[in-house]
Amino acid sequence: MVSAYIALYLFFAGAGAGAFLIGSAVDIVLRFRPACARGWFARVSVVTDAGLVLGPLLVAVSALFLVLDLGVPERAFRLFLVSTPSLLSMGAWSIAAFCASAGAALVLGALAGDDEDGLDHERGSGRVVLRVGELACSLVATGLALFVVVYAGVFLSMYPSLPFLHTFWIPVLFVASALACGLAALMVAAFFRQEAPDMPAAVDSLLALDAVLIAVEAVALGVFLVSSYASGAPSSAAVQLLVGGKLFCLFWVGVVFVGLVVPFSVDVVCRRLPAPVAVALGAACTLVGGLCLRMALLMATERFNLAFMSALGFWN
Repeated sequence: MVSAYIALYLFFAGAGAGAFLIGSAVDIVLRFRPACARGWFARVSVVTDAGLVLGPLLVAVSALFLVLDLGVPERAFRLFLVSTPSLLSMGAWSIAAFCASAGAALVLGALAGDDEDGLDHERGSGRVVLRVGELACSLVATGLALFVVVYAGVFLSMYPSLPFLHTFWIPVLFVASALACGLAALMVAAFFRQEAPDMPAAVDSLLALDAVLIAVEAVALGVFLVSSYASGAPSSAAVQLLVGGKLFCLFWVGVVFVGLVVPFSVDVVCRRLPAPVAVALGAACTLVGGLCLRMALLMATERFNLAFMSALGFWN
């Protein structure tokens, strides 16, 4: 039986790392391209900056669900102590290192304060060292966040014993979903910060990007299902289970309608008719759909049992 903890682990890790990647990308552009400080990047930064805090929090929550799936904390520690590195142990290390580096960047940034006093004052007070350390930790955290986003799909696709997931399109789909869920998490957070200056305008500026990410996720899902069905049994049987079998409602209602159709429609309509509540609900639907996607794929996978994966034998 598929563990719901694994689906929650994959969901929170993807959404958190995706949110951090979006926030970090905007932050890096504004740091190194001052010409962008008055354009789209500066406008949306009031929303995306939350990803630098929200991202590590969500990824830390994902680690909690991984521990719950393992059953006892001692097994979680063994992920860091195995003598033969596996992609799973690399993922566990990357999550821990990501949270540590992202947290260090936040602490160093807070200690450095703002830049209103000028560069000379920074040199005299040691703030330059803090700023350099903050930037270094941010870049490390960005690289680790990218790894976390990619590794979940790669991990699930690397086992021939799981034929439905053993395809190049699973990593593509998981990356697209992680970015869409990450942006959705930022937009939901923005709804509770509407009193911040320029927040409504920033959210409106992100609607087009959100629509593009959802469209890319939908295309990746469609191509994955078509290619899986064309590959024959047992993958075709898993597709039939999703589109017309016992997972019909979870797939068509949870994944397609709630996770793709509703948020995409909200993005298109709200670009012309601003409605903060509708945008927040659409983003929440993206998050629900992201979780349903992971549950549906795992449940449709024949013989899904982590105990039979060679890399995970130490769990027993």
